[in-house]
Amino acid sequence: MPETKPRGPSVLIVAPPGRLRDGLRVLLRAVPQIGHTVQADDALAVLRAAEHSPALVLLDADLPGEEAWTLLPQIKARWPQTRCIVLVNNGQQSQIAHVHGADTVLAKGFTVTTLTAIVANLLPPD
Repeated sequence: MPETKPRGPSVLIVAPPGRLRDGLRVLLRAVPQIGHTVQADDALAVLRAAEHSPALVLLDADLPGEEAWTLLPQIKARWPQTRCIVLVNNGQQSQIAHVHGADTVLAKGFTVTTLTAIVANLLPPD
């Protein structure tokens, strides 16, 4: 019988298709506390993808238009316990992310160690 990963909190990655999203998914699959990861390209997909409240959302500030900034407050309103990490390119995006409810802002170019430490700190204890 194949071994299955124990069910743990879910993580939702909201980013355009590409290397960043693929890399995040691979990396997060290696974090033992995470039960599963779900990906979404846009706001509509987020609401469809997350049937249950995700424990953590990684949101790319580079979604088309202002979508990241309209989506972040929607996530926080729909799932108040969900923690949100916003991935940004610069200080202006960082400020906007904080204003819209980000729990943590992380500048792109982060190390694997930094991301995994932040994820571990934000996830609920076992």
